[in-house]
Amino acid sequence: MSILNKASKLFKNEKGITQNLESMGYDMDYIEKNNMKSLSKDDIAYLKANEDVRLVSEVLTKARKTKFNKAFEKVKNAKETYGLDPSVYALNGLFSKDDEAVKAFVEKRAAKQKNAVSKIAKVTGWDIEKAKAETDRAYETYGVLPTEYYKELYYNLTDDELAARKEEEKKELERCMEWVRSETGWTDYQISFHRIYCSLAFGIVTHAYFPTRCWQMDDKTLKTFARQRDSRKLRNKYTDSKSISILANKVKFNKVFGPLAGRKYWLNRDTNYEEFLEFVDGLDELFCKPVNLSHASGTRKIKVEGDLKALYEDLILQPKTLFEECVKQHHEMSEFYSNSVNTVRIFCLLDNDEFVPFAGFVRFGAGGVADNIVAGGVGCGLNVETGTIDTPAMDKWHNLNETHPISGKKFEGFKIPNWDKVLEVAEKGLRHVEGINYVGWDIAVCEDKAVLIEGNTLPSISTYQMFYGYRHEGKRYRYEKYLEAKSEE
Repeated sequence: MSILNKASKLFKNEKGITQNLESMGYDMDYIEKNNMKSLSKDDIAYLKANEDVRLVSEVLTKARKTKFNKAFEKVKNAKETYGLDPSVYALNGLFSKDDEAVKAFVEKRAAKQKNAVSKIAKVTGWDIEKAKAETDRAYETYGVLPTEYYKELYYNLTDDELAARKEEEKKELERCMEWVRSETGWTDYQISFHRIYCSLAFGIVTHAYFPTRCWQMDDKTLKTFARQRDSRKLRNKYTDSKSISILANKVKFNKVFGPLAGRKYWLNRDTNYEEFLEFVDGLDELFCKPVNLSHASGTRKIKVEGDLKALYEDLILQPKTLFEECVKQHHEMSEFYSNSVNTVRIFCLLDNDEFVPFAGFVRFGAGGVADNIVAGGVGCGLNVETGTIDTPAMDKWHNLNETHPISGKKFEGFKIPNWDKVLEVAEKGLRHVEGINYVGWDIAVCEDKAVLIEGNTLPSISTYQMFYGYRHEGKRYRYEKYLEAKSEE
């Protein structure tokens, strides 16, 4: 073949590549800038058949300021070689890692899933084979990983109940997608692109995208938003990694912070009947918190009544659980909702021995025994200088409520009682253990005091930010100056 014929063939191939790319919506400037003519016909066929790879490749191109052909090659490799979902690959920061790091991530992830199966077997009494069969079926049918199956207590649900739960989640996602479509005219592809882009470029985790209303703002505004990865930076800078387990483990927390927690607790499986009787003496009810779960999963109240021996024998067989004396909250907090302890979340740190409470929000129950938003509660932004609620309340459907949906009590302008005591116990908590200098405290307000409920070593700054999204107000300035040094991107 002559040089001229070879050149002609290459030109035809390149022209065919360009035409295919243009038919997919790419303009010539984008194609040229991102070296997309280097893609083969097989690459283009792969892009057409794998929208998830195409989507994440485009997001990485924009968010990480790389070339599309490079992003595509790495995302495709992660999916083909390691079986990684493209969004998992991107959102876990693996794009900047080499193959060995990606392989290590996959292995660690698989170990976590295997460990979750073992936990499920232990909690349910199933053998490992049955636990694996049930979680495999949940994954194949609903895409539920064993870690989610365990944390969300799906092992307690029938097939119909789990199907109904997943159908509700699907409907909720569609409701949110329609919300964005109606305001922007975007396609589902464009919405998905923007969700992942906001996470990679601005650290706004995908589940916070809708409540924060990210699609309503430009990049300049979103850059001012509080970012969840900043919470990790603050933890890396201010907290000794060896101390993290004290707060992460509910049992350790109660032992170490008992004087500041201000209530008695009892751990089943570790306590005999006589100790149990001593614990419940004078108590009308107990608050139950499974040790290995979060986001209020499995929390409940039980009455201390009837045959106490039978009650003890029932509780001792439950999954590892803390049973606590119920906190009696301040009457003004109870006026919002009395069936849960309504708690304040204070983000605070010790910087050169100075106590800095830089952000906060407050949550109220609205139907259950927990105040967490995911458990059906509502939350409001909080001015930590004054202890005053300064936003409407948001519920788990991202609706804004001027008043409590059950009691009708107005949120905005309400001042948390005993605010000085709230800040005092938050500071005492930070100074209680050396090496723990950044925490998101959950604090209950009582008539004459404030008590620690739990401490979070990686508190959700994204949740704090979402309360202010409706007014397009970024909150990164509240802590930005504390991010310097000893942090990881």
